[in-house]
Amino acid sequence: MSASSNCVHQVEEEVNGKPKWVEAFLQRTFFDCCPDHPIRRNEKNRYCINCDLSACQYCMSTNTHRQHKILKIYRHVYKDVVCLGAIEKYVNCAHIQPYKCNKRLVVALSPLPHSGPISNTETSCDICNRRLAEPDQYRYCSIACKVIAFERKSSESDPPFLSTLSLKKELKTEKPKHKRKGKPRRAPFF
Repeated sequence: MSASSNCVHQVEEEVNGKPKWVEAFLQRTFFDCCPDHPIRRNEKNRYCINCDLSACQYCMSTNTHRQHKILKIYRHVYKDVVCLGAIEKYVNCAHIQPYKCNKRLVVALSPLPHSGPISNTETSCDICNRRLAEPDQYRYCSIACKVIAFERKSSESDPPFLSTLSLKKELKTEKPKHKRKGKPRRAPFF
């Protein structure tokens, strides 16, 4: 576990609205055997954002990673995916199509295999042209496609956004919901 001893604890640094760790995360390979824990079916299926390290569950359970931001990676259609609820804390996942995997919503790290011929570019991913299930709601099939679109954009104020800070700004501009307590809002009496 010599790799975990040189952890970097500054995760929130961003370059032009993109978290620094995203590129390294997308280039990592997962589900290899862990050399430190040669137990049967023990795979590297965790990613420590703070350390930029992929490791197994036993490596991540040490005191070194106890307070770190860790993502669990899953397999879906022979591709690496991450739970939507976990990744959207760190990356703006708006316009990325989620998939169902064992009753939970996941997003793909890289494009999933194409499902048939592409008939219409309006119903496909903006980057890789993979067919989208709901093209009116989503524009990208994976995190990697959104990162490519982010790098191609002309100015910082144009979408897509990768930072969760931009997501918080979008939510603040929305109309506030009614507070639970306060002046009661009753239905009219008939």
